[in-house]
Amino acid sequence: MIESVFVIIVACLCFFAIFQYANLFAAKAVLSHAAARAARSRAVGFNQWMVVKSARVAAIPASGRRLTPASVGVDPAVRAALQRNRVGDIWDLALETDVRSPGTQLEVARVPDYMDSDNDATAEYLLNYELWDALSVDIREPMDVGGITPGILTVNLYQRHPLLIALEPLARGELRDAGEDDELALGAFYSIESHYPLYMEDMNW
Repeated sequence: MIESVFVIIVACLCFFAIFQYANLFAAKAVLSHAAARAARSRAVGFNQWMVVKSARVAAIPASGRRLTPASVGVDPAVRAALQRNRVGDIWDLALETDVRSPGTQLEVARVPDYMDSDNDATAEYLLNYELWDALSVDIREPMDVGGITPGILTVNLYQRHPLLIALEPLARGELRDAGEDDELALGAFYSIESHYPLYMEDMNW
């Protein structure tokens, strides 16, 4: 009996550790994609605000809960299906269909308006996510870019991600929920040739 409980505890620790790692690994991959999107937008001459918006939109899958527009909860169609069918039948139906939820449709519809916003206040009214404030965008450009030869620019992204479980107690064999201050800073960068100085003047805004 004691051996079985011990095995279950160890299995739970391993599962939560793997789940935590998979979550952070996925967030890291999303940040790498967002860094590439931001770098490409800067390479063609978009200003810094446009670069930030590009990074934020690309990082949506790793940005936590949507704050604006507020989530309406479970889709009524899903709730009705759960009451009528078994979970296995609903899962099979979900794999066979390619229908977006109303929340996803609303989100996708607002992205173009968000990208067209003039400032952060207007943008926050259109679309906002829980971890967007934790995302920082750092653009590194060579100082000697004068339009004669293209230089290499680098976009560095940093985002603080809340942990699902506390890592230090887990290393000691303790399973404990992560607190509000238990975060892990993830970073990603992307370098690309900057060719906009060949045909545009940077106004530094």
